[in-house]
Amino acid sequence: MRNRKRLVAGLISIVAVSLMLAGCGGNNNGNGGAKSPEASSNAEPGKAASADPIKLTLWGAVPAENGPQEVVDNWNKENSDIQLEYVRFVNDDAGNLKLDTALISSQPVDMYISYDISLYEKRIKAGNALDLSAFSDYNVEEKMGEGAALWKIDDKYYGVPTQKGLSFVWLNKDMLDAKGLPVPTEWGLDELKDYAAKLKGDNVWGLAQSDYYFNVPINGSMQKQSLQLTNPDGTSAFDNPLTVKALQVYSDMMFTDKSLMPHTEQITSKPALDQMFVKGETAMLFSTNQIFRTTNNVKEFPRTFKAAAAPAPKINKDQSDYINAGGLGDVISINPRTKHPEATWKFIKWYADGGMLPMAAGGRVPSSKDFPVDEAVALMFKGVEDTYDLESIKRVMFGDLPLGLSRLDRKTSSEQQSIYDNVFSQKLSPEEGAKELARVHNKNLQESSK
Repeated sequence: MRNRKRLVAGLISIVAVSLMLAGCGGNNNGNGGAKSPEASSNAEPGKAASADPIKLTLWGAVPAENGPQEVVDNWNKENSDIQLEYVRFVNDDAGNLKLDTALISSQPVDMYISYDISLYEKRIKAGNALDLSAFSDYNVEEKMGEGAALWKIDDKYYGVPTQKGLSFVWLNKDMLDAKGLPVPTEWGLDELKDYAAKLKGDNVWGLAQSDYYFNVPINGSMQKQSLQLTNPDGTSAFDNPLTVKALQVYSDMMFTDKSLMPHTEQITSKPALDQMFVKGETAMLFSTNQIFRTTNNVKEFPRTFKAAAAPAPKINKDQSDYINAGGLGDVISINPRTKHPEATWKFIKWYADGGMLPMAAGGRVPSSKDFPVDEAVALMFKGVEDTYDLESIKRVMFGDLPLGLSRLDRKTSSEQQSIYDNVFSQKLSPEEGAKELARVHNKNLQESSK
């Protein structure tokens, strides 16, 4: 992970739509402002323009019926000279191997979407992604913000991130109104604890959340200084007072306030948390936009209350260096072997500037500051608008929260889970838990440096 030090120190973001500046010649993309490859070596040399349409293929992992096919149909209607086909691969090991094999074979792949930064970097190193500094009419960071820089490799972009994902808190606004509580616009764990205690009731938890979200405020408190969550001397930063406080607050909510389902009970019962929320069995749910499929499905999960959204809580409300869990993804890259780089680039700009709108209906949040937010929201909640507090959702999902995903290695992240389990089953105190989180992290940092 030491090679990631080349990332911008002030990097704020990564799990969403990147919009590109169309017709904005003169802007560069941070890659040196090279000229557009109008005479690309990938084009067919010496061949006269043909009346036949150019045919392009886009490979992605989202099922065609969940937005991509509508995107393709819209493009093809508008561009009779450039016709697009969507090829789906499953975003698992086998599916990514299928894509990587296609990239180095004779199969048609003009552009493709990467969903994992390690695979994205692997494809770049293998020579399977075009350096976008060849184009000068697009400024990635101006459109998507500093968070886009996570996708820079050797200070260059080899893909355009097009989707914004983040963790936030869903709230039952009717329950808040009944207690006279406003929808939070900024809060810390103390305020979250207070809300949960006031909102709990008979057969109603104050808050529900899965294992992953315990580390969201903890990791978010360390990312500003290092995406690897380390101290300036390179050692683990987990053993700090903020980590201890987070573990203590969550423990108090489980065992003192009894406003949060005990961790051991959740492991045993394995409840469907999104269904708990729509059924009114929890007043708040720490989650992401992934639960749209449940909250929007009022036919199968009817609800009478309005759902609102609040940002993820910081550990302390007044923290100025907190980074929210989330970031930019769905990165579209161009295969350097394409015969039509200019046509492919034209599509990517169109897609990012608004063409990806049909993807919003499936909950994929556009990341560009210029994306038509109201249109995206209208699609996301079509037919169920009255069941949401749309202003709070727009504020959180389309706002300017500093976003980022840590570069904590997968081994450490996996091994730390058992430590959270031990803290929330009261086998370890919060202080002991923080030390254990750091010990495991330091062990893996040392191993990776050998």
